[in-house]
Amino acid sequence: MNLASINYLFRSAKGSLLRFPITLLSALCAVCLSIYLVEYEDEISNYFPFINGLITFALGIPLFFCVSIISSKKGIDSSFKIGAHIVAGFILLGIYLSLPNAEHTHNTSIPYIRYGIFNIIVHLLVSFSPYVNGKKLNGFWNFNKTLFIRILTSILYSGFLYVGLVLALTALKLLFDIEIHDELYFELFIVIIGLFNTWFFLSGIPSDLEVLDNEREYPNGLKVFAQYVLLPLLVLYLIILYAYGSKITIFWDWPKGIVSYLISCVSVLGILTVLLFYPYGELKENGWIKKSTSAFYLLLFPLIALLFFAIAMRISDYGITINRYVIVLLGIWLAIVATYFTVGRTNIKFIPMSLAVTLGLMSFGPWGMFIISEKSQAKRLVTILNDNHLLKDGKVVNEVVWEADSLPNWFYSKKEGTNKGVLSDSLHNEVYSIVNYLDDYHGLASIRPIYQQNLDSLIVLSLDSNKYRNEAEIYMRSMGLSYSYKYINSSDAYFGYSIETTDVMALDEFDYLTRVNLYNYQGKEAIRAITIDESSCQILLNSGNSLGLFFIGQNDTIDFAFTEKIGELIQTHGKVSETNLDPSNMTLEASSNEFKLKFIINHLQLEDINDTLKATSLDGDLLLKRRK
Repeated sequence: MNLASINYLFRSAKGSLLRFPITLLSALCAVCLSIYLVEYEDEISNYFPFINGLITFALGIPLFFCVSIISSKKGIDSSFKIGAHIVAGFILLGIYLSLPNAEHTHNTSIPYIRYGIFNIIVHLLVSFSPYVNGKKLNGFWNFNKTLFIRILTSILYSGFLYVGLVLALTALKLLFDIEIHDELYFELFIVIIGLFNTWFFLSGIPSDLEVLDNEREYPNGLKVFAQYVLLPLLVLYLIILYAYGSKITIFWDWPKGIVSYLISCVSVLGILTVLLFYPYGELKENGWIKKSTSAFYLLLFPLIALLFFAIAMRISDYGITINRYVIVLLGIWLAIVATYFTVGRTNIKFIPMSLAVTLGLMSFGPWGMFIISEKSQAKRLVTILNDNHLLKDGKVVNEVVWEADSLPNWFYSKKEGTNKGVLSDSLHNEVYSIVNYLDDYHGLASIRPIYQQNLDSLIVLSLDSNKYRNEAEIYMRSMGLSYSYKYINSSDAYFGYSIETTDVMALDEFDYLTRVNLYNYQGKEAIRAITIDESSCQILLNSGNSLGLFFIGQNDTIDFAFTEKIGELIQTHGKVSETNLDPSNMTLEASSNEFKLKFIINHLQLEDINDTLKATSLDGDLLLKRRK
């Protein structure tokens, strides 16, 4: 590398720093926070402030870049430019403050989803904001072409630089026995992708954007990529989707929900292809491009109709969620864009501008995706509970009441599962899915009024312990339902038996009491080791070909006649789940020359697969007496 090359690199880097100082400062802050998180991962008790700061500074990169580009394009004086950067800084501060800032928070998804939407909007603003008022589309296309190529080039250079430095570090480690911490490789990646990649990208942005309006030389490689890669893929996907649409029409086969996502992806791919083709279509020798563009927008209408049909069926069955709301809004946007260009309009700026407006409108307000989806799912849950008589006067019937004295260590109630068996497995799974969805995305405030007790205050009290609390589990168990997904299969049957537990148990003539929990989902053996007077013993649950429960001492093995007891339970109650059984009917007794044993089954879970019975879990109390 000669001196001229070094001087060029220095001038280019210096020029980028002077043009985009706040953008690079934001990138530097994001990199520093990332490295701090890597270095002190084990010492940080609350990650939220650091992660929130990291993603806020990351959002500042395109936002401050957008402000700088607009200021440069419009010829705004320095004082106004500084003011615009300050306003952008306050916007970032507002976004940072809106993000979760505590580990124990009712919900963390929505703020980050909203952040993701803002991130997309800011990137869309970068694409069209310098050309909002201008009527020349050539400059707009060339500007975005420059951004697109610059992004790809930056990624390529960053990738090669990272691989080269990693190989150099590896060589130092292997040849000179220099100790290199594993974290250094990831930190190096952060610096290159966060700072070098950003700086390199900025150095290739033209200082005079007016020149782009008159640039008429278009890269042939971009046309080749669009014509021979994107276009054939687009045609292939359109053929597949139209064939699927024909199948629905001919056989009246209901569309699958995934088709909505496929149509959305294909439509976006098609619009990207159209945008890449735009300037080439203005040339006389490429008349086929304009015809193909018009044909594409016409072909979109049947697919958009199929999209609405498929998503409407999902909404009818399962209500509105954030994902389904986005698909509906995306379908409306696609319909507007297709109509706009079908009637003869040619302003390609309409695509990113309309998408930014659509995303902005759906991210807030009573019409937004968060409020609408939360209300839809809460209403669906209340409807299911009402239809199955689990609500009376708007409150849960047989609500499980938790003992406040048991907190914060655990949630305890004298009587759980009060509504077990009321719902079919499919409805139980719907309730399970709704409660989890609300907990994951919206919090559970919308269904709080159906409970008599203040569950939130109990959950807050429980957070004083070190145990993890699943709020969705507490809310569903409070309905008297088990917090589990019931797997439904025509050849499989799952059922279990439980007793009505008591607070106090009499030992009678026994000397020892121990709780036994055995889980055997693999269909083999489950073992619980216990020690009695320095003697090692085992409780073994065999769920293979020979179903049985055994106590294995040092001198003998005792069979609890487990198979016979299961046979009695099935004969009395059938292969269906039963609760609140009399403990005397769930008690096994056995003895040997050394021990007298009593095993009280609290809960037994069984699985009947193709007429083969297996015990998947067993929970009980073992009472022992050692004979003198």
